[in-house]
Amino acid sequence: MTDPAAALSAFLATLSAAPQLLGLGEPTHGVEAFALWRNRVFQTLVETQGFRSIAIESDIIAGLQVDAYIASGRGTLDEVMTEGFSHGFGARPANRELVVWMRQFNAGRNETDRLRFHGFDPPIENMWAASPRHSLLALHDVLAQHFSHLPVTRATLEQLCGDDSRWTNQAAAMDPSQSIGATAETWHLRALADDLVGFLETQRPGLGAQPDLWTAQVHARTALGLLRYHANLAAPSPDRISQMLALRAVMMTDNLLAMAEREEERGPTLVFAHTSHLQRGASQIRMDTMNADWWPAGAHLFGRDAPYAVLAMSSGEGAAVLLPEAGEGLGQSGAHLYATPGRLKRDGVLILPESAQLGDR
Repeated sequence: MTDPAAALSAFLATLSAAPQLLGLGEPTHGVEAFALWRNRVFQTLVETQGFRSIAIESDIIAGLQVDAYIASGRGTLDEVMTEGFSHGFGARPANRELVVWMRQFNAGRNETDRLRFHGFDPPIENMWAASPRHSLLALHDVLAQHFSHLPVTRATLEQLCGDDSRWTNQAAAMDPSQSIGATAETWHLRALADDLVGFLETQRPGLGAQPDLWTAQVHARTALGLLRYHANLAAPSPDRISQMLALRAVMMTDNLLAMAEREEERGPTLVFAHTSHLQRGASQIRMDTMNADWWPAGAHLFGRDAPYAVLAMSSGEGAAVLLPEAGEGLGQSGAHLYATPGRLKRDGVLILPESAQLGDR
């Protein structure tokens, strides 16, 4: 089977600047071949293009466990596959293969040369969003290690958050009156969370290169984003679903921009997700019971002039439908890259073979 290294190298050479974030979109979740090709593309980018991290469409908080495992072996493989992924992605064999390979690659390497794993999705599922409790308490705990006086006590945060089940009530997805996002205590919590995050920002220069600063910032972004999301859940607006998807996209974008800044000196990051999150044009859902339109993370990255490029994966048959006038391929049979700037508001399409059998590298 053709190695994609030449095709990837040729595609990257067509770009005006090397991307710090390279998106790789799959057209649908649950098809193992796309995740297996993701693994092969990532390994190629690590070995030939200096990539040193991957970010996938999975919970950013849970992903911290995966990164700790591949860095130092903390926990067990079964634990991180169960607890380190959202959306059921921990059960995908290709994701297990990815974690095993990254752990093996990191063995014996110094910190600057190790691979990092990131989730970049907030802790949000189709029918519920997480409580901000975990992130607010984690942020408070990090700050309490360095400062004796904080804008809010841990006990106050716990009291206002209450039981997580109040936040994850699935009935709120379709009925805004079931959400606690508009209650007085939630608005009070939102103000206190903003104060706590503001305190973190004011003290950031003094924290310098503290190893837990990154974790604190991840939790700060997540807590504020979840509180905004729950407020929208409680709003009986006709564009409520579109706004929920848009807020999730903004959280994804902020996470990716933070990762790009963190990884800038070490190497680029491969970003793997459904293509609807990575494309540069608007995304939409059209169903009998729901219509929604929003700007995905890829559009936000492009709009902010981030060092970003994107490839969309497709099988050969699907690509023929998507790109009837694709033009000359940049690779050889089995792994083609088509440069299609502007046509689908994407940079290129990676055409994959029909078979999921990838063969030896």
